[in-house]
Amino acid sequence: MGRAASGPGREEHGRLRRAAGRAEDAARLAMRALLRPLADRGHFAGAARRRRLVLVQVDGVSRHRLEQAIADGWMPALAARLASGRHVLGGARSGAPASTPAFQAGLFYGVAPSLPGFVWFDRATGREVRMDRPEDAACVEARLSAGRPGLLRAGTAYFSIFSGGAAAPHFCLSGLAGDLALDRYAQRLGAWDAVASALAHSVTAVRSAVRIAHDAGHGVVDGLRWSLAVGRLLHEPRFLVHRVLVGAFLRELAVQGILVDLSRGIPVVYVDFLGFDETAHRRGPGSRAALRSLAAIDQAIAPILAAADAVPELGYEVVVFSDHGHVRTRPFEELAGASLPDWVAETEHGRPPRPPRLGGVGRGVLWGRAGAKRTDGVAVAEAGDLAHVYFLDGPGPLPLEALRARHRRVLDGLASHPAVGLLAARGGRRGFALVGGHPLDLADPRDVARLPHPDPALAGAYLADLVSLPESGDLVVQGWRGPDRESVAYAWEFGSHGGLAPEELDAFVAWPARAPPPGPAPGPVELHRWLEALRGEGDRASGGLGGARTSRSEVSVPPPGR
Repeated sequence: MGRAASGPGREEHGRLRRAAGRAEDAARLAMRALLRPLADRGHFAGAARRRRLVLVQVDGVSRHRLEQAIADGWMPALAARLASGRHVLGGARSGAPASTPAFQAGLFYGVAPSLPGFVWFDRATGREVRMDRPEDAACVEARLSAGRPGLLRAGTAYFSIFSGGAAAPHFCLSGLAGDLALDRYAQRLGAWDAVASALAHSVTAVRSAVRIAHDAGHGVVDGLRWSLAVGRLLHEPRFLVHRVLVGAFLRELAVQGILVDLSRGIPVVYVDFLGFDETAHRRGPGSRAALRSLAAIDQAIAPILAAADAVPELGYEVVVFSDHGHVRTRPFEELAGASLPDWVAETEHGRPPRPPRLGGVGRGVLWGRAGAKRTDGVAVAEAGDLAHVYFLDGPGPLPLEALRARHRRVLDGLASHPAVGLLAARGGRRGFALVGGHPLDLADPRDVARLPHPDPALAGAYLADLVSLPESGDLVVQGWRGPDRESVAYAWEFGSHGGLAPEELDAFVAWPARAPPPGPAPGPVELHRWLEALRGEGDRASGGLGGARTSRSEVSVPPPGR
């Protein structure tokens, strides 16, 4: 399941190219219609020429997978842009871990390492913390933003976990927003803006209704086929809602909103397109369903590029990038006969692991999701091919020596389990990696060089960063087992990220050829610094929506990518 798919057939490839062309033409016409009345009223006359940014994140796509999708014909709009030389494609790195919230913390606020994944266990409160829970996302962003204005200040954001300090965050889980400065906003906009927005949203409603009907029907059939193949309905209803609501309706709405933002000269606009990431989790990153979601994202990127081109007087630069890659995985339950939380709890107490139980976090019949489960003095947070194991017999994290003395069964059991790759634990100056039960000191370059990874130094830094965080487990469990073996997901997934497989750590950035390059293989913090430099004098020029004061707004949406 989730095996690599070939490119689209000739008829489908032609349809994708025509759809991208139509989207570009419509965007150019829309921008001219929106911009002309504003220019006639002097909105841009005398405004200082400065660089503005459109930041397009393609969630979960490695550079390798992007290049293959382009070569196979799934992304004609981005392929044409790169072939023309107007954009340059380069490699980038994910954060540690290879997860969207960790990447956004570095991208928006320049903070890394920042958090241990998409989900973890809080010892102080005895509860799981999730980045698809608005109150948890808001709490984490409040910590990240303390004394930091955020990359998206005075701008807009769509489909993000964190708002990045955006004045107008749309469908952002944290709900944090800058000061909208409504009086200034009202002065700059008028009746034409209301009419243009209404027209744009009317077109969106018609297009989305057609797409929703198609995707809902196709999704039901696909979900039934998949469930029969794997023998479970787990996640399928949630996935159907996501692909119809986010993939069909909200993506169209976001594109139209971005066009209006560009016509108004908003200084920085950010969007995270989530479709590939969610589909890769459920069907595998090389599946035809995942590649078709990339084609849909390409059709959304096409009008954004065309719209920026249509308003050269506003100086927009479009940067397209990803946060991490995906690898094909096999669920731990299929290999071990039990979920990881149950396996750890039973092993801790010397009992044989029980088979998977219906219900509970991550193991529901229909709606389950990755999460943190506490049982018999042990908590396990499972998300993708990364898991955290917490022993709750003490007030804080335990170093490796204490684990050997007090939790030897679990330590030895995980170290020898065929469904487990590397382990990491605290101790020494930078922690230890356990390879087959043998510790390697992450502060010793000679030990780091022995890590079984194509890039030992990168893997060593990744593991050291994870165990440096107080929120990480006493043991950090990796599902990547080497280049010739399938990775293991500790959640019920067939495509995962969060771990240290080379493709998970691989990301990309495509930047305008006329802009300075971001440097070789930048991580999220390096991208943050580069984009701040690109903004240049933006904060001192007019055109923004307001300052960076934060306040809560009530927004609840399906979870962004992990």
